[in-house]
Amino acid sequence: MRFVALLLAALAAATQAGEPPSLESLAAPLLRAQTYCESGKFGANTMPNEPLPEHRYRVCAHRDGRFKYVESPGQTSQIVMWSDGRTLHRYVEYSRDYQQRDLAASGVDHFYDKPQQAVPVLHSRLFRMATRSGAGLDLAGSLRGYQVNPELSDARQTVYERPEGDRRGSARIRVAAADGAIVRYESLWDGAMRSYVEIAKREVDQPLADTDLSYEVPPLARYSLRNDKPVFFGGLFVLTALVGLAFWAWRFARAEHWYDVVVLRRRLWRIFAWAFASVAAVLGALAALSWDSPGHPPAIVFVIALAGLAAVGFALIACFLLSSYLAQMLRRRTPVQE
Repeated sequence: MRFVALLLAALAAATQAGEPPSLESLAAPLLRAQTYCESGKFGANTMPNEPLPEHRYRVCAHRDGRFKYVESPGQTSQIVMWSDGRTLHRYVEYSRDYQQRDLAASGVDHFYDKPQQAVPVLHSRLFRMATRSGAGLDLAGSLRGYQVNPELSDARQTVYERPEGDRRGSARIRVAAADGAIVRYESLWDGAMRSYVEIAKREVDQPLADTDLSYEVPPLARYSLRNDKPVFFGGLFVLTALVGLAFWAWRFARAEHWYDVVVLRRRLWRIFAWAFASVAAVLGALAALSWDSPGHPPAIVFVIALAGLAAVGFALIACFLLSSYLAQMLRRRTPVQE
């Protein structure tokens, strides 16, 4: 209600002056908002004859630094970026790729431009497009350069335009005449539209739920091999230990004599040792043969990768075998010197 009152006051003052309100005055109440949400569509092309694509988006932000931006919401191509005020998170739905970066880390802007922005409305996709940050201007300074284009304006909307320095390009902002809402931004080059952002819905100073400002990544995606290697490998070894414990407990329970299981374990350890020595010898020979070999990447890189996989495999087998000792202890058998 406060936002509506401020906006109506700005419109009334402009009407009394006999001219449309400036974009700067229309945006001023939004800059004071505590929470802000908008949803709409956007598109851009690189060639003048290409049709403009249509991508949906939604963004919500709070003045405490939290925000969430969703591109292509509800689709398989959905991309979600959000921040709790300390960490920036990014999840790509179709590839199940999850990343997180500290807001103070270098390069965090590659994932989301200005993630530390505290003013909620400055997360608006439309206002980010309209802000000429490359020219050292903020939103208010950028909007100040627009003038009303009476030829394009009508009873439904007022069109503001700002020509580029070379006059070949220009930017337009469309404002709904009914309520003074800034609803569309357009970028043109040689008279052809090259990009746009259109707001379908805007919510200002409305209560926001946690789901509006955060996103729950599926556990299997968040802790996958690609997204969190330490947790993935830790879980893999824990699972191997549990499976091994169940297997060896079953063998001890079914054996006629517990010493039969110990004999089996000794045999498996010997096979393990021979296999480890054989694989190590083969990898050593491959490393010697490929040490100075050309190529991009060089062949030694593949040998190192094979060695890493072999190390993980042997470590899992060792974990499986070691779990037998715990199973033996749980059966309250006397340990045997092996």
